[in-house]
Amino acid sequence: MPLKVHAWLACLAFPAVSAAAQEAAGADEAMSAPTIARSFGDTGLMARFNSSEQYGAVQARTGLYTAHANVARAGGVTTGFKDDVTTLVTPVNMIMPLRGLGQGLHVKLGYANILSRGSEGHATQVDNDSQTGLAQLLWLIGDQALIGGGVIHEVSNIGLRHNEGGITTQGAGVRVDMLYRFASHWGASLRISRLSGEADSKIPSTRLGVIASRQSFRRTYSEASVVGTYRGAQSAFVPHGWIMRPSAAFIWQDSRFSAGTNNLGTAVDSRSEQYMLGTATVRLEQDGFAPWRVRSYGEAGLEQELRNNVAQVDDDPTSLYIKAGAAMNMGGKGRLDLYVARRDSIKGSFQSTTVNLLLSMAF
Repeated sequence: MPLKVHAWLACLAFPAVSAAAQEAAGADEAMSAPTIARSFGDTGLMARFNSSEQYGAVQARTGLYTAHANVARAGGVTTGFKDDVTTLVTPVNMIMPLRGLGQGLHVKLGYANILSRGSEGHATQVDNDSQTGLAQLLWLIGDQALIGGGVIHEVSNIGLRHNEGGITTQGAGVRVDMLYRFASHWGASLRISRLSGEADSKIPSTRLGVIASRQSFRRTYSEASVVGTYRGAQSAFVPHGWIMRPSAAFIWQDSRFSAGTNNLGTAVDSRSEQYMLGTATVRLEQDGFAPWRVRSYGEAGLEQELRNNVAQVDDDPTSLYIKAGAAMNMGGKGRLDLYVARRDSIKGSFQSTTVNLLLSMAF
């Protein structure tokens, strides 16, 4: 009789033990499955993936070049242009897994507000308020590659305080991103966006009054970079407790504006703008990015314009770049960054200070 009882209890216990084993195996599998944070959190690539600083810097610089050219055409001034710009960039990004649609699929929602102000006392004084929105579907492929594709929307209001004019643009388009770890210490990122929309401009004239025009535009922006990661515990040339991230990037922007007619019936010519920029920087940041801990970092390097047909009266293509900031791990669910970046052209015609407050969350 006791033997039968033991056998009966064993039969009841076996399914429970089997289910527990399956749950444990499932938990272990979930813990070992690749995630975006585990795959790319320590590579330095996520900072580029979520940042809008470089994009905003390109728009600010090309906008100033255009303003210089317009002032030169209107008044014959071709020298002495100088700009000092202060910019506040506040991006917010959120990444969530789509477990019901398949392993490795995520959705990313992003928003960035870019406020730029030109200083007084210069031939051109340009302000720019821009807002960009993003919705992407991300696909994590193993622990080495991340591919994203989605839609973007952008609104920009440019104030030309030097002549009381203004330009408003609004557009929509698509954006594709890719992150790839191709070596133990190196990774690469790629961003390509295509934006199409309308640009409305109103420029006061002492002789003709306000000249208003509308042009359709198409802007293609590409940014490719490589980022290295060397820890003090692994490399003799890095201080203990620090991480060194050398990086190089190539930025290319192609903008095309259609022909049109202004409110005076005068034809507005079409135009095409090409701008290429190369950058090389070295970043040093504190290691040990534990939850709710603040870690400081600094970065310095060089930016060199490689092609620029936007600048008609400027010749100052090289800038020094320096950045200092701090980041906090948001309990393992995200990152809060606050930094100040400075760009100073070698010949002194352009200075830019950018304050970036970036919040990135992943669930």
